Amino acid sequence: MKAKVVFGLTIVLVPVFLWMTTHKNATNSPTDFRDAVAEDLMTGVAAVDGFNLSVNTSDINAFVDAQSTTITPDISENSSATKPPPGKWYGSDSRQAIMQFTAYLLYKNYTYTGPVSGILSDPKQRKYISRLIDWQLKHMFGVFTTHPDFVNNPGVPSSAYTVNLLGAENVRGGHYANYTKISYSYDDIMVFSKSLLSGSGPQRIKFVLPKDPVTIYKKGLADGKNLCTDEHYNAETDFWYFWNPYQRGCPIDDEDLVTVQAHLKPIDITRGGDTYPEYTRLYGGGEALQVTYLASVNKNFEDEDAGKQNFQNAFLRLCAAGFEVTMDEPYHKRLSFFADAKRTSVDMRLMDPNSWEFGEAAAHGMETADIFLYDGHSGLGGNLNITYLSQIIGRPLTLPKKYQIFFFRGCSTYAYYNSAYFELKRSDSDPNGTKNLDIITTGIGASFIVGAKTDVDFLTSIAFGQRPSWQTIIDTINTAEGRLSALTHVNGDEDNPRTP
Repeated sequence: MKAKVVFGLTIVLVPVFLWMTTHKNATNSPTDFRDAVAEDLMTGVAAVDGFNLSVNTSDINAFVDAQSTTITPDISENSSATKPPPGKWYGSDSRQAIMQFTAYLLYKNYTYTGPVSGILSDPKQRKYISRLIDWQLKHMFGVFTTHPDFVNNPGVPSSAYTVNLLGAENVRGGHYANYTKISYSYDDIMVFSKSLLSGSGPQRIKFVLPKDPVTIYKKGLADGKNLCTDEHYNAETDFWYFWNPYQRGCPIDDEDLVTVQAHLKPIDITRGGDTYPEYTRLYGGGEALQVTYLASVNKNFEDEDAGKQNFQNAFLRLCAAGFEVTMDEPYHKRLSFFADAKRTSVDMRLMDPNSWEFGEAAAHGMETADIFLYDGHSGLGGNLNITYLSQIIGRPLTLPKKYQIFFFRGCSTYAYYNSAYFELKRSDSDPNGTKNLDIITTGIGASFIVGAKTDVDFLTSIAFGQRPSWQTIIDTINTAEGRLSALTHVNGDEDNPRTP
């Protein structure tokens, strides 16, 4: 008889931040997506490079430690712990949905000798298992951008999903004999292209995940080349982002995959000018609306660099829109605009997102500005990671009590920067952190090509005194992105004013 034990353990997991640079997508088409994102994955730190990921004790230890250098899952004994219900939000071409499913992981260990019924009660084993589940779930990034059903209906998970461990049992017979099957449930808020969530009622989707994330890369190798991922960007370090077992010639088969049946419950969007930025509070008590605008280089500061061109084009567009230049240096510019006796001051910098100076500038902007706009590499969440920025400034990053707007324009910023910054803004009077903060994020990669137009259209919408609704602003951004849509949307507007 198979032993199955239900444990009341809740694990709140977030995507692991691998300290590497992520390129922003040139487009959201499959080929350009892979080329753009993988360029920087290859130039970054190889988080698991050099590990022989065969399943043995030392390799499991090295593997989970490498994937979790900055994150320790929070394991609660309270099985009823749940996240607060999501509020409304708005996206022109995207939709949010609660996604729930049950799945399992196959785990082979050599250090645990007790009964399988007790494996989830062992702190060390639970730590490894929770991290391996996190790693398995990271493969959803590849699922929802490269697998056939989602190439034209892309999506991204959030950074605050909840996993409940359900039980453990031995696997008997077959290729995975002597593995332990760990069952779990998953609960998250996703962002998908609205073409996937065309109706308002519950829906179901089906996708696959690797049964064993430690060995899945090796399953795709043939003569030293992986046939289940991008032809050019073939390394194990970026496999999770591009893996596709449906590619012709891929040796990964059904025996290596777990099929997931997920339930989606769409979240209502705010419509028809229902919500507005808190214009009367944006000036933060000062005489000027302070905007910190940081743009990242793509690779370097050469003239042909896409990030540098984006920065220069944005500056020229702001000048053409009527902003007055008060400082004009190659990589640092300041501009002002007067409307309705109010002044908007923009401090604009082009920086290397991997530099210490960038971290200092980002932290300063978030702690002081009324609007913080970042356009550049997300670094898989690393470039603006709150813990990382706190280390740079030598103290905890602290957001002011005033109302702010953050616009994170980069690769999948919804997954990396949304919930973390609302959490940082929380207070006794604002338990969700949304009363004093609205955040614009992207569901998939954002293009440097349309960055300048997108950023300037956003800034002029706020600064010109016309006071458009969030719905109008997001629609304007969506128009600026055109076919290079990044599924850009606003979060936290559910408690905003219903009039300008």
